[in-house]
Amino acid sequence: MSGAERDIDAEPDFRRPAASGDVKSALRVIQLLNLLGQWGSPRTHVQIAEELNIPKSSLTQVLKTLLRHDYLAFDAERRGYLLGPAVTELAGRLRSKRELEEAAAPVLEWLTQQTGESSALNLREGDDHRVAATVISPHRIVAHLRLGDHAPLHATSGGQAILAHLPPAMRDEYLDRAHYQRFARNSLMNAEAVRQKLDVIASVGYATVEEEFTPGIGGIARPILSAQGQPLASLSVTVPAERMTPALRETALAAIDKAVTSLKHRAGLT
Repeated sequence: MSGAERDIDAEPDFRRPAASGDVKSALRVIQLLNLLGQWGSPRTHVQIAEELNIPKSSLTQVLKTLLRHDYLAFDAERRGYLLGPAVTELAGRLRSKRELEEAAAPVLEWLTQQTGESSALNLREGDDHRVAATVISPHRIVAHLRLGDHAPLHATSGGQAILAHLPPAMRDEYLDRAHYQRFARNSLMNAEAVRQKLDVIASVGYATVEEEFTPGIGGIARPILSAQGQPLASLSVTVPAERMTPALRETALAAIDKAVTSLKHRAGLT
């Protein structure tokens, strides 16, 4: 058997020495999660300590911390540890975002056809949202964020729809560190102004903006929520301010609502 074949067939080495710059406690967590993910069955305290070459006294505190935060679960019958629901939720959230992005094109085409305006799928990336997919309006005068564009969460309808549905602690942390600047004449210039608007958005279920991020541009958006109520993304329609009429807003909200349902179904989230 060749060296390459031996490398492929070899059992994973969960006890690799720390590389330069690795934090020992963080490395132990990574090794532990990898070990339990590889086995897919409960491993006892003794088994984990032996397989990772970690002193039992040090391992105890790691296990307790991960249990407390639901990254591990304990099987009382078999006296062993498993990956917990927090790991499953995190992996599911990442998978869901990827599947939404892959399924978005026909839904956005339909949404733009129904509204006559540019539409987009927005994904949160840190304190911004990214335009992950978009379809441009057929009008000669159009309003849109380009594919791959980023904008602060508090500044656009797509970002506000996501931000309003984050857990309160995450939302407050964002508001405390966000940079508020005058993008356009109606830009929200402080945390309290954003907080008040987010409360309304959370209540009604959608966000609207008029010249908050780009002069002459408005937007309407709804969040795409996970089964646990966490915001995965948002769908938005971007409109020149001169075409942002009450009738268009009503049409867009109804169409976005149907589009969210369709996209979640196509992505396997319902």
